[in-house]
Amino acid sequence: LQLHGLKRNKLSLSQILSQIGFQHRKDYVTTLGKLVASRYADGLFPQYKRAQDGSVYNLTAKKELILHFVDCLMGAIELYKQRMEWLTSESRQIFGVIQEQCIVIVLDFGTAAPTEFDLCRDALSMVLVEQVTQVAQFNLIRAAQNLMKWQQKSTPVSEHTVKSAVTWLWKLDHMTAASHINSAEALLEAMSDEAVEAVYYFAVGDVPVDTKQLLLEKVSDGPCPVNTVSFNAREDETIIFLKDLSRLASGRFHAFAEKNDYKDATGPALKCEEDGRSLIAPNSRKVKGRMPLVAGVREDVFLIWKELEEARHTVRQVQKILSESDQPASQDGIIYVSLKRFTIIFMISNLFVNSFNYMLGPDALFWITC
Repeated sequence: LQLHGLKRNKLSLSQILSQIGFQHRKDYVTTLGKLVASRYADGLFPQYKRAQDGSVYNLTAKKELILHFVDCLMGAIELYKQRMEWLTSESRQIFGVIQEQCIVIVLDFGTAAPTEFDLCRDALSMVLVEQVTQVAQFNLIRAAQNLMKWQQKSTPVSEHTVKSAVTWLWKLDHMTAASHINSAEALLEAMSDEAVEAVYYFAVGDVPVDTKQLLLEKVSDGPCPVNTVSFNAREDETIIFLKDLSRLASGRFHAFAEKNDYKDATGPALKCEEDGRSLIAPNSRKVKGRMPLVAGVREDVFLIWKELEEARHTVRQVQKILSESDQPASQDGIIYVSLKRFTIIFMISNLFVNSFNYMLGPDALFWITC
């Protein structure tokens, strides 16, 4: 939005109106005790009245310029729609969007069943291939009785290191629930790496009460932000807790709940094919689902949606201006409305009456008027 937002590109309605015309002014008249609008432009220009604040604009631009703004707005709408689809698809739907360049992902599989454990690894493999490949450094840590680290410190991203991380992920054994202190220990270990910009806490299922209290004590004032990702939480309280934890740890929150309609896969997803170039296997499990209702709306998705709705409203208003202007663009660059003949005659005659009244006095005014 900082690069392609409407205001940045002077495509908000107020910015467009200031480029295709000028505001019809009002001023306070003391003797009348009210605002009085100027009358000089009445009938000379087509006008547009904003429903939002009632302000009136006199339009002076060529139709070609107005059409240019319509095209720009349509392009912005298409861009926002593509961005919305990108934000809510594939690994971004599951994990949110990784924004930092040096990260550690802490894996807390909790009480996940074997089938769900494989599904989690599918989701994380997708995140590694689609998003981690775009950052500079990363590491993986598993919260367990004996803490497990893929590397001792964050490692530069390359095709080889991402492939190694995916392989390590699929070699992890399914375990029963660990001690309530293991999650906090894994997060503290992740934050101890001075190069790390942010930690991502990937929590599967529900978080035990004892673990919640310990996380609040240990993580809230950490040296770097902790972004929480809730995967398949059963209880609303878990989602609410992880959302609060991310806020206290200066991080972001994301939640995902899968649909139980995936196909079985015969082995690890996102394997490297024989040529060693692709990390996506054709038989990988499809991870499908949505954001739980209690999680609310993602901030990034909401901001894009809000900009998209504003762009749609603005293009409707600009198209309305075009439809109400029935005259083609003039040669000198101004769109004129047709003036009725009696208006011109009245203006000229009024000028003569005032002049003769000044020169000849009121006695002559009766004859001139006749």
